Amino acid sequence: MTTREDTPSDIQQVCIVTRYEIEKHMQSRAFIGIMALVSLVLVLLTVIRPILGLDFSSDPASFVGDYVSWVEILVLIGAVAFASGALSSEFEKRTGLLMFPQPIKRETYLIGKYLSALVVIAAALGVYYIAVSVLSLAITGGVPATIMLSFGFAMIYAMAACAVAFLFSSILKTNTASIVAMVLVFMMVFSIVGGLLSMSNIDPFFMPSNAAGVISYSLEDPYPVSSTTQMGQNMSMTTYVPSELNATLMLLGWAIGSLVVAVVAFKRRQF
Repeated sequence: MTTREDTPSDIQQVCIVTRYEIEKHMQSRAFIGIMALVSLVLVLLTVIRPILGLDFSSDPASFVGDYVSWVEILVLIGAVAFASGALSSEFEKRTGLLMFPQPIKRETYLIGKYLSALVVIAAALGVYYIAVSVLSLAITGGVPATIMLSFGFAMIYAMAACAVAFLFSSILKTNTASIVAMVLVFMMVFSIVGGLLSMSNIDPFFMPSNAAGVISYSLEDPYPVSSTTQMGQNMSMTTYVPSELNATLMLLGWAIGSLVVAVVAFKRRQF
């Protein structure tokens, strides 16, 4: 019989869940798919420009920026692939009936799954950034010193995106519903609301899609500032550029807030 002394601590259980979930992700079709997508983006961005007769930028920061502009989409696809169905699948496929009776807290299980999703996304982004660095060194002769800063912001954005995905997964009944909700909110709702606010000259500083711009902005020197474009006699649109500090705080706020709600919803959910 297992005694209280034999039961791993919460931290040990988080590590166990994280390790097994990482192994599962690495062997999944989703991981193969996202690595294939990473490779496809790299190949297309590197090959299409010469085919069209366009020269690469000689400035390392500008060269890397062309590739980094796709990172936000890669992060969202990773969040959809590895986080959207992480919790809802336990109820939809009834696998939770085997796991939840075990001496492990639901919040411990959720955190382990969340960390595993971040690790897998970090692996995919790491490959992407390393490949871009090699290309930049080969073509421009240098690598911008801020590329690691951009990678760091990409991971902070991944923390927020995965947390929101876990929130949807904790309250919706099926994987499909979680995926659709994630895609609609990030690809449409945030974009539409952010655009309308900008057209109204209201800073959408609280929108994760706005804060995610720091992934690309961090490569530029000097760091860009907000600017207003006149779109007509009585209409203008402001492009709001978040500061690195504000973007970090907003994304961390979305990550922590979404995880807290996800934990509460997951603990209360019944079969």
